[in-house]
Amino acid sequence: MKWLSSGAVALGLALLSFASQAEETEKRLAADPRGQVDIVSRAGSVEVRGWDRPEVAVRVDLTSSQHLEFENDGRHTQVRIETRGQKSSSVDLVVQVPEGSAVSINSISADQDVRNVRGSQRLQSVSGQIETDVWADDLQIKTISGDTRVTGHKVPGVIDISSISGSIALRDIAGEVEVETVSGDARVNMGELTRGRVRTTSGSVEWTSSLARDARLDAEALSGDLKFRLAGKVDAEFDIETFAGEIDNCFGPKAKHTREFGPGQSLRFVEGKGSARVAIKTHNGGVEICDH
Repeated sequence: MKWLSSGAVALGLALLSFASQAEETEKRLAADPRGQVDIVSRAGSVEVRGWDRPEVAVRVDLTSSQHLEFENDGRHTQVRIETRGQKSSSVDLVVQVPEGSAVSINSISADQDVRNVRGSQRLQSVSGQIETDVWADDLQIKTISGDTRVTGHKVPGVIDISSISGSIALRDIAGEVEVETVSGDARVNMGELTRGRVRTTSGSVEWTSSLARDARLDAEALSGDLKFRLAGKVDAEFDIETFAGEIDNCFGPKAKHTREFGPGQSLRFVEGKGSARVAIKTHNGGVEICDH
């Protein structure tokens, strides 16, 4: 018979002790169908799902050093994971909310996954990925060291996304969009744009959309290429300039060099009646614009 060493036995007992300390907690509170739900968590994951019930439900496995704060004061519900001691252990938090809720999530080292929430969303993350779908209400995302993925339902809304050291991907959205990225690429694939603003530092942007009548699109890159595909009939006035980069366009006149021997180019022209306005500028990067 082969005996386990005393060290192996001690390790096994420690793991069993830790597992026994983790207990599943499920709680529910009645909530306003269009109320505010604030969620704060660290390390692990946060999953939020909208449903058709006027209540908020929470499911989480907690260790002895963790505590769930879950309370409601009318229109406002708060969900917070508190950790006693210096170390913050991983927590997988699942929250179900009325689908018309406005949701705010603040997390560190935790991924966020939000689905079927039709109210406004305010999502902030440090060292975690954010993935959500959006309807007609406002969406604001701020993230550091994490990728962002947003899927729309082709209805106009207002989206504002800021990312440091992470990529951004938006699809099936419409309406107003503002994207700001540092050290990360952005890809936007949307329907009709009414207002758009893009700022990138050390990142490239690929943008596909149509332009609404009187639309405004303003894009600027410090170091990175900007590529635009404009769907449908283009009716806009264009003002494009690069300090050190080429302009490649498949419609309108060809770009001109801003200086006789310099690397920069400029392009200004009107397509159709010029109802929309498009302004693009890069410091160290090229611009590509096409209508197909």
